[in-house]
Amino acid sequence: MSKDLIPVAPAENEGPESPTNQKLGKEVPGMFDGPLRSLLTRLALPMFLGMIFNMVYTTVDTLFISAIDRSDPSIVGGTGLIFPVMFLFMALANGLMVGVSSLVARAVGERNHGVLNRVADSGVALGFGLGAICVFFGYLFLDPIIAAMGATGDYAVHAKAYFKWIMPGLGAMLGFQVLIGVLQGEGLMKYMMRAMIIGNILNILFDPFFILDQVWFMPGLGMGVSGAALATILGQSFGMAYIIWVFASGRTTVPVAWSFRHIKFNIVWKIVSVGMPQSLAQIMMSFTFLIMNRIYVSIDPITVTAASLVGRLEQIVLMPIFAISGALMTVVGQNIGRGHTHRARMAWRTGVWMSVVTVVTAATLMVVTAPWIYRPFSTDQGVLRYAVLQTRIMEYAFVFAAVAIMARSVFQALGRAWPGLLLTGLRMLGFVLPFVWLFVYVLDWGIYGVWFGMIAGNILGAILSLGWLGSYWSRLESGKVEYVHSGKSAEEASQAAVSSS
Repeated sequence: MSKDLIPVAPAENEGPESPTNQKLGKEVPGMFDGPLRSLLTRLALPMFLGMIFNMVYTTVDTLFISAIDRSDPSIVGGTGLIFPVMFLFMALANGLMVGVSSLVARAVGERNHGVLNRVADSGVALGFGLGAICVFFGYLFLDPIIAAMGATGDYAVHAKAYFKWIMPGLGAMLGFQVLIGVLQGEGLMKYMMRAMIIGNILNILFDPFFILDQVWFMPGLGMGVSGAALATILGQSFGMAYIIWVFASGRTTVPVAWSFRHIKFNIVWKIVSVGMPQSLAQIMMSFTFLIMNRIYVSIDPITVTAASLVGRLEQIVLMPIFAISGALMTVVGQNIGRGHTHRARMAWRTGVWMSVVTVVTAATLMVVTAPWIYRPFSTDQGVLRYAVLQTRIMEYAFVFAAVAIMARSVFQALGRAWPGLLLTGLRMLGFVLPFVWLFVYVLDWGIYGVWFGMIAGNILGAILSLGWLGSYWSRLESGKVEYVHSGKSAEEASQAAVSSS
């Protein structure tokens, strides 16, 4: 038997509603044959467009927040200081999405109906339960969390006002991302895009009325940064309603019964086994950002505001990376489940080259426009100078981060997320932070030490990712290891059939 033709495991029958001869929905055209670049582009483009609208919202949101008082850096800086905590919520949500997406993609490839019929309800229960716990503890420890961010004075006031309003939306996001993960695993990216567009457009429309006292000739609520958070929650609620309608109208292969009977703990564990390492990886990044914020403050407090502005606008560089990595997970997961190992490996190579080209293009756009793009957000010349310098020095380093992100997505698609966690941990905690500490506190490079430390860490992380995944692909194709099946592996299924006979 060819090493590229791994037997597909029979579907796990988990009840009378999941017969093994049930037909799957229409497959994504070109998923299992044809050009990979066009396939990845078709899958990544809707996600990218959705992210574009998200970036537009983020930019407009920042503009309205800064319009409260453009001369006060604590307004934008205060909301930026709590980003590491928001990143924690997003890490958990993204972990759930990745765990569900990986499981669904492999199950679609394997035609495993038992998993497909239970994964949505199991994931939603996990997501909303975890979200409720996080929101409870977020309110319970609100003040210590703000203090841990290094916020003082007006920075702390604005950070607390924003965070206490945004928390319910962050909790609901955990359940919402489960449904997004189902769509991604199936390859139904257009519904993801539409939900993001709906939520972000409404968010933009709500922003001025909730944030400002006066909107043209009409009065606003004048809630300041609290209004920005509330507008976000309301806008994203409409996006979530659209996704629920997509499932209720039967546009997906994976159903949602909204029934406790459909919650299966073995499927919950499969989601967690891939999603938890992803969440831990992003929590490590959040912890790194927390330390970086304290380092920024120790060098010059306005560097926090500059880094916050750069972080919001450099999404134009990050978006192609995440869009391609999301598409890559779907393609690798479905093809590896169908037994097309060589095609899955070729998808990885194609995805890496696509991400490198798009990052270089987007980074060039950022560098060229850097002297002008930050001016609408701040009149502080120190903030603007730091923002422009950071952009010119840092943006091309995302090429190396892109390689590590693609490698992590492939490991997740194969159902082996722990290597991705180790790669992230080594990159952020093993490489970036030690280099930053060396350059800032030993060599006394100041803010330049932060930037060059991050670049050095990303370079080493990319080298390690290429070597590790290259070795794993070779072992997978030679049969020395196998990917993690969504249900039973082909060998286990065969043994069970022999035993039963």
